[in-house]
Amino acid sequence: MYCTHCERIVSERSAVRRQFCPQCGRRLHWFGIPEVTLSQPIIRAILKRKNFLLKQKLQHIEQFYFQEKKADIQLIGLQDALAINPDNIKAHFQLALYFLEIKRTDKAKQSLEEVLKRSPQHIDALFHLANLAAEEEDFTTAITFLDKVIAHEPKNMSALYNRAVGYYYLNDFEKALDAFRDISQIDPENPDILAAIREISAKWN
Repeated sequence: MYCTHCERIVSERSAVRRQFCPQCGRRLHWFGIPEVTLSQPIIRAILKRKNFLLKQKLQHIEQFYFQEKKADIQLIGLQDALAINPDNIKAHFQLALYFLEIKRTDKAKQSLEEVLKRSPQHIDALFHLANLAAEEEDFTTAITFLDKVIAHEPKNMSALYNRAVGYYYLNDFEKALDAFRDISQIDPENPDILAAIREISAKWN
């Protein structure tokens, strides 16, 4: 097989799923497809090996470059990385981001959960799962994930704020007020936090 972009011969074993170049991600093709041009170095390399096309069969090949969607190439690369090493945390997380980008939240959750299986304190994975839960209005689950972030990073302002908002949407004004007061201890002059405390105090009392 050969790559029209890299202009190099790629063995079936090293080809990504026998379809894509492991170097550049372009689609690979078998020798003899009439719409691909081979460079002279590749032609010479082909002729040195047995069972390849004869030189005269390569003389009338026309130039054509195969283009793939960037996202598809990204997906294939990540899946192959995980096939090689299923414990590749970075690949699992990047796969989750890919699924989030194409609005496949079910697949994104699965990938994020795989990250947490291998790294329970992965802050970004916890945040994304909390956000997904909040988008589904499952604020109890969102707060559970945020609690894990805060346990590891007690002064993480985003987690503290989102948890306070989660309590507010659950109508648990007592916990929401305590949560906003915790934030005010870290950022005492934040006008938004002070306004939230006044509003919740008025509702609760």
